[in-house]
Formats: sequence, structure tokens, C-alpha cells
Amino acid sequence: MCAQLSNAVAVVTGGGAGIGEATCLRLAEEGTAVVAVDVDGEAAEETAATIEDRFGEDAQTLGLEADVADESAVESMAERVVDRFGRVDVLVNNAAIRVDPRPVTEADEESWDRILGVNLEGAAFCAKHLVPHMPEGGAVVNVASNGAAVGRPNWSQYDATKGALVSMTKDMACDHAPDGIRVNAVSPGWVITDHHLPDDEAEARSFFAEKTTPHEDGPGILKRAAEPREVADAIRFLASEEASFVTGTNLEVDGGLAAVGKGLEWDSFSSS
Repeated sequence: MCAQLSNAVAVVTGGGAGIGEATCLRLAEEGTAVVAVDVDGEAAEETAATIEDRFGEDAQTLGLEADVADESAVESMAERVVDRFGRVDVLVNNAAIRVDPRPVTEADEESWDRILGVNLEGAAFCAKHLVPHMPEGGAVVNVASNGAAVGRPNWSQYDATKGALVSMTKDMACDHAPDGIRVNAVSPGWVITDHHLPDDEAEARSFFAEKTTPHEDGPGILKRAAEPREVADAIRFLASEEASFVTGTNLEVDGGLAAVGKGLEWDSFSSS
């Protein structure tokens, strides 16, 4: 069993923005020592600085640069984490990329190599080099996507990596249960991150409020997109002792999109 989050050490990849940044902040709220890892080293350091600003100079945090598709970079990152904290209790494999949406008949080898390298091999490399440093058990949370469950045109490459990640999660759970390590996945739907926001600050606030409020054309049952914090809350749960009997599962955090696809007009749903 992993340590309580207040005494835990967590590594979050893709921790410089979006769901990863929100997860770093959410775990830091629990008193967790948080390592933000990102291919953008400055963004990772900014997340660590935000944790210190928000939770005080005594907050245990570190921002590290690493391309998770590069195993040697992951190995070096893991060494720095262990040198600083001595162990790992929680690993959140959140780092991911998208490539230009296209059907497989138009996808080239380079785009396949890159998306598989980050989205799937990156999670495997991080587990390879960090899970052995969970001596008292721990928790791994792989961030997949509801694209693994819901078909859509032109997204075969991205969704294939996320479907494979869900499958790998189940096998990892079997592999590491004897070590007291739980492995689960979360599959977000549409989450509004900085990637989606206009550059203008006022327009960004308006866009965020609009898309995270239920509206007629919104996705799923709840008819809206999620805030990054809502996914981070689910990750925190799976990483915590509250989920002590949960392993090998995939938690859909998508407002019901995978349950109903794009269906349900808001008027008919709200009146039922």
C-alpha cells in the first residue's frame, strides 16, 4: 500500500500545463511532494514555482525537463527524483501529444513513431524507471482518453495510443499487484485547457466559462466540457488510499460522453 498522500512523493508527466499542471496542484493540496515533468522544462519549473507560491516555501516540489519518448532522458529524470526524494509513491503518466488528425490511409511513419513514442512508450518508460522505486507499494494512474471508447473520424492515431494505454493499464495492474502497486487509468472527454483558449485574456475567460457551462451543443450527458481540476480530482482519488481496492480499471471522466456518444439534445434530456 502506498503512503498517505500527505506523506507521498508523486511524479506527474506533462506537468507543465493542462491536466498535468492541475494534477500537480491538486496533489500538492494534500501535502504531497510533487515532481512536475515536462518536455518544456520552463513550464515544469513554473508549475513547481506555483506550488511554492500557493503552499509556501516548505512545499516539497521539483520541476524537471524530460521527453518521455526518450528512454535515456526518462532514466536520468528518475535518478534525479530518487536522489532528491529517495522513493516514488505515485506516478501519473499524463504526457501526451496529438498529430494532425487524418485517417490511417494518410498517416505517415514519422507521425506514427512520434505519437506512439510519447503517448504509449513514454508511459512504459516512466513505469520502467520509476515503479522499481516504489518499495512500499504505490499507485500508477495512466491518463488515457474517451477516444479509446468512442469512434470519431480522423483520430485513429491518437485514439489507438489511448486504447492501447487502457489495455496496458490492466496488464500492469496484474504485473504489479504482488508488489502492492495499484494501476488504473482515467479517460477524460473534452477538457478546456490553455491549448484551447484564445490569446486575449478576456476572450479566454469568456470561452472557458461558455464551454464549461451546460449548453445545447455540449458533449455527453452533462452537455459541457470539463475543467482540468475535475480530471485532477479523479486522478487524486485513484492515487489515494480511498481507492485502495481499485486497480486495473479505467475511469471515464467525460460527462457521460462515452455512455451516449454525441447524442441527447439538451432540451429532451433536461425535461426527462
